[in-house]
Amino acid sequence: MEREGLADNEWRTGWRVVAASMAGFMLASFYSYTFGAFIGPIEQEFGWSRAQISIGLSVITLSAAILTPILGWVIDRIGPRRVAIPGAIGFALTYGLLGLTTDNIWTWWGIWLLLSFSIVGIKPLVWSTAVASTFERNRGLALAIAMCGSGLASAFGPSLSTWAIDQFGWRGAYLFLALAIGGLVTPVVWFWLHSGADLAKRATPADGAPQAVRSLYGLGAKEAMLSWKFVRLALAAFVFTIAAIGISLNIMPILVSFEFGRTEAAAIAGVAGISSIVGRLATGSLLDRFNPNIVAGIVVLVPVASCLLLISAPGNTTIAILAVAVIGASLGSEVDVMAFMCARHFGTIAYGMTFGVVSGLWAFATGLGPTIANRIYDVTGGYELALELAIPLFVLTSLLLLTLGKPPEFANLQPEQTA
Repeated sequence: MEREGLADNEWRTGWRVVAASMAGFMLASFYSYTFGAFIGPIEQEFGWSRAQISIGLSVITLSAAILTPILGWVIDRIGPRRVAIPGAIGFALTYGLLGLTTDNIWTWWGIWLLLSFSIVGIKPLVWSTAVASTFERNRGLALAIAMCGSGLASAFGPSLSTWAIDQFGWRGAYLFLALAIGGLVTPVVWFWLHSGADLAKRATPADGAPQAVRSLYGLGAKEAMLSWKFVRLALAAFVFTIAAIGISLNIMPILVSFEFGRTEAAAIAGVAGISSIVGRLATGSLLDRFNPNIVAGIVVLVPVASCLLLISAPGNTTIAILAVAVIGASLGSEVDVMAFMCARHFGTIAYGMTFGVVSGLWAFATGLGPTIANRIYDVTGGYELALELAIPLFVLTSLLLLTLGKPPEFANLQPEQTA
């Protein structure tokens, strides 16, 4: 009964944090899931290769790889709120500048570099820290619900960006999307993002802070990051992201290469967003109830089926929808899994730093994956080889997660958190 009471109290005090973080996750992933819709029009106007265009995304993810661990250090000291609000406003102000790109490709890369400094403030680390520090009993499900924001971006981003491009041209579409998504998310974050990590900087138990965050617990950053367990988790995130993001962010170009029309490809790509929501909620619930290592190890194997389906039946609409739905479900779960595992195995007292380093590698892989996939397209004229090479990477990820072992017994874990 005590455990159930603590869990209920988490939701009573923390649902606004989950809602604000969901909006934040949507904002953080929106530029990624709309990227594929712009590749064709930009390639047609300037004649740049797809690999060259993808370097723009690589610039922003490489910057995030460098800045995210620093961001984690900052979050551990001032809390997610003071990072998220300027990050959301900065994104809304700078994303539309991509429409000012000239025929000099350095302007394209330069604007992405400028954008990277605002996007780092809305990266998943910010929102996952807010949720992980507010929930303990229902952390898996709470993270899953918050991360459904990425699913919403994946579901509606391709079609919305395609519509905006048709209506305003690709230049006007960037401005429209920046104003629309920034205007929607910023007020939600402003009013509702008061997380456990923020409250812990100034609150005592008598102030009514959520029960699960009255004392942050776990390993220090140095102790956690020097462990082999951390190396395995970080490597798993890196390897999986190269393979999965290389496919998912290029799902529209992949489908177009299989002779689907752009509108049809955008509609099929949107299926991934819907399935990612289902995958996240299911995985979050399973992580709270069963051995997380086994759950995670199975989840990251699921995209193998997508790769095999796309390779075996190119151009088949039914198969394409099924393949996109499957990879969407798994990709939707992967962020949840890694965020959950960091809190489970290393605690929350230095969560910003530990998950920050994982997120930095993640960001590097996010830029590297699509660039590799598009380079393969430039050389071979198709994405089949990229799909084939992704399969062993998914298998390796599964093995790394299955061998993580049990979490340590934290000496500074409070009695009420183990009830």
